[in-house]
Amino acid sequence: MMAMEGVEAKKNLSGQALLRMFGGMAVGAGFGAGFITLLVHLHVSIKALTWSDLGALWLGITFLGVGLAIYLVSFHRLAVARNLEGMEAKLPATDEEVKAVRLQAVTLVLAGVMLLLPVLAMGSLGKAEGAPPLVFAGIAVLFLLQTAANVQLWLTSDEFLRRQMLLAGGITFAIGQGLLFLWAAAEHLHLVHALSSWDTIVLLMGLYLLTGSYLGIRSRMSN
Repeated sequence: MMAMEGVEAKKNLSGQALLRMFGGMAVGAGFGAGFITLLVHLHVSIKALTWSDLGALWLGITFLGVGLAIYLVSFHRLAVARNLEGMEAKLPATDEEVKAVRLQAVTLVLAGVMLLLPVLAMGSLGKAEGAPPLVFAGIAVLFLLQTAANVQLWLTSDEFLRRQMLLAGGITFAIGQGLLFLWAAAEHLHLVHALSSWDTIVLLMGLYLLTGSYLGIRSRMSN
């Protein structure tokens, strides 16, 4: 009997995972279509976009979509508790846990907007007189807000979330530093093309996203 219940529970979890996956794909497709329309309206030439611009668009949309999704889920306290503690959680999330989740959502949304703005400014938005300094000033303000949100997130997080944050940052730094060193050495020997600072930050943010996603999936599986 217990074995059958376990199999049924696994089927339910698999079904929920598939629903979340297809739901995420649908939301992502909607976000993607919306931003392509926005690029057209802002007269951003798709052909003029480099691989790092396209990467920044993908990362920005991903961060923005995930951040908004996390913020919406934060209003369902039991869902928050299950995301943090596993599907066996019976009690709703505490006020502190909800606050930490919403702060995490804010940092992701701000990161997404900061990655998207430089690409969006390649069109008519950035060609107006005095626009580039204003766009950069806006990005700088968003960066300060995100820094404040990250500090507050660290102060209000529990040991588990702090450990996840440190681990994600440490892995990203270690792998990113090694790969950038190897590329820099090859670049100095004229074996590869030079990377711009924009290329570098897009690669690091992509690596951070992959690292954070892997750690999140691993922690949920262990629960």
